[in-house]
Amino acid sequence: MLRELRVRNLAVIEEAVVPLEVGLNVLSGETGAGKSILIDAILLVVGGRAQPDLIRSGADGAVVEAVFEVPPRHPALRVLDDAGHATADGQIIVKRELSRAGRHRVFVNDAPATVGLLALIGDALVEIHGQHEHQRLLEPARQLDLLDRFGEAEDPCGRVREAVARWHDARGRLRRLGDEARESLRQEELLRFQMSEIDAVNPKDGEEDELRGERRRLQHAERILAALQEVAGLLQDDGHDALSRLGLATGLLKDLERLEVPVEAALAGLEEARAHVEDALASVRGLRGRAVLDPERIEEIDSRLDALTKLRRKYGESIAAIWQYRQEVAAALERLDRQEALAAELEAEVEQLVGAARAEALELSGLRATAAERLEHLVQRELRALGMERARCAIALRRHPAGDDDLATDQTHWRIGPRGVETVEFLLSANPGEDLRPLARVASGGELSRTMLGFKTILAEAADVPTMIFDEVDAGIGGRVADVVGQKLRETAAGRQVLCVTHLAQIAAHADHHLVVDKRAGRARTATRVTPLDAAGRVEELARMLGGERIGEATRRHARELYRGARRGGRRGAGAAPPGGW
Repeated sequence: MLRELRVRNLAVIEEAVVPLEVGLNVLSGETGAGKSILIDAILLVVGGRAQPDLIRSGADGAVVEAVFEVPPRHPALRVLDDAGHATADGQIIVKRELSRAGRHRVFVNDAPATVGLLALIGDALVEIHGQHEHQRLLEPARQLDLLDRFGEAEDPCGRVREAVARWHDARGRLRRLGDEARESLRQEELLRFQMSEIDAVNPKDGEEDELRGERRRLQHAERILAALQEVAGLLQDDGHDALSRLGLATGLLKDLERLEVPVEAALAGLEEARAHVEDALASVRGLRGRAVLDPERIEEIDSRLDALTKLRRKYGESIAAIWQYRQEVAAALERLDRQEALAAELEAEVEQLVGAARAEALELSGLRATAAERLEHLVQRELRALGMERARCAIALRRHPAGDDDLATDQTHWRIGPRGVETVEFLLSANPGEDLRPLARVASGGELSRTMLGFKTILAEAADVPTMIFDEVDAGIGGRVADVVGQKLRETAAGRQVLCVTHLAQIAAHADHHLVVDKRAGRARTATRVTPLDAAGRVEELARMLGGERIGEATRRHARELYRGARRGGRRGAGAAPPGGW
């Protein structure tokens, strides 16, 4: 609930502190005193648009601060928690600073915040009903919410939303599969050709380097053979070759060995050298045997290298990339082969989800029809009590034909959306002979206010906001009807906070807490103040509301009777008796 509202330099209000309590709080005062400014202040703290012309003349800025008390697990606390704003002791303190320079600021519990966040928590904290604006009940979506709450159909509504979402998801997957299948069919021939082309070449990692080396050797075979032949000749082919010379040197050393010359080391070196030369000679002869002139092999290598180059150009910069692409092609073809089976599975899933969504939607539709009939009857009774004896109320549940792309009921083929089969609209005919029209098109502000009060009285238990504000609910009414409106506001305030701005004493008499807004003219300017009234002050204010500026004893007596009648009418927490007795 809204525990306190603090206003500084807003329009005619220089500074005011407005204490509010649980129950019915009434704001009264002369026309132009500033009652509507307090409503504007509340609108600012729940995310309303900041207008620079709201700033008091001569001031650079204005400040509005509101202190809310909320129970644990209240939706507003969840919103703040999601936004990273801490709350302490169940309090939410909202501060809105307006500047003529346009640098407006928002704070929630002393932390900077956004106007968007105020709007989110404001929806959970305050519901404002003016004559033609800020009336959420005029919105068909809101009307559907209230009907579902009244009919205790919120859980079925949630099940419908989930069932329709599951159907949308499955149908989307089926469509994507179909699109992929069509695209794959168009590409299947290409995919199979690509895979067969890679398989036909069957590239090996490192193969190109080996082929290029072999090609170089074949390309220079004559030069290689000549060099190898010359090497072999140098090693062993005539009397001057290496092996012959090593043999001659070895024989000479052995002759010296017989003369007991120490040539063992030299002989060992020569023997080792001879062995190395023989090994080298064997290698050269082997290379000479393999080094052949083969032009046809060069052509084969060129053809293979060309095939590998084409593969790299098409499918990857390396052999590994080519084989990776080949795996992707194979996987795509495998999906194509499995698509028929997958499509059949998904089609069965979609059909099952269609059946589930239809069942949930039709159950919800039945609950709504029953709730609408009950609500119509109760609102009709409230309107009669509020002085609209000839008014007619209807709750229109409208269904819309399904399009080709919609989820539909089976036989009647109505569209099933996330909120069910139907939309809802509250209709009113205020006078005999008038057609039923949507509430948003009701011309009379008084009729609209009373109609909405009738709905709110019935739907109060289903409403989820702790503070409700009624501005100009007394437009176009008076006398007995005003007294009934006061009673209805009192009933609506049971267990919550209601703030009502009124000019009628018959309504104000039913308040739990009465505050008066008045203007005081100073030498230089006029200032507005807000004063909570005690019992004596309430009677005096009721007398002013009844008689205007000239208040006689008869008027005061009438005011006391109104006050006494309200106490006697089952008021909770009756206040002290007014002066002058009963």
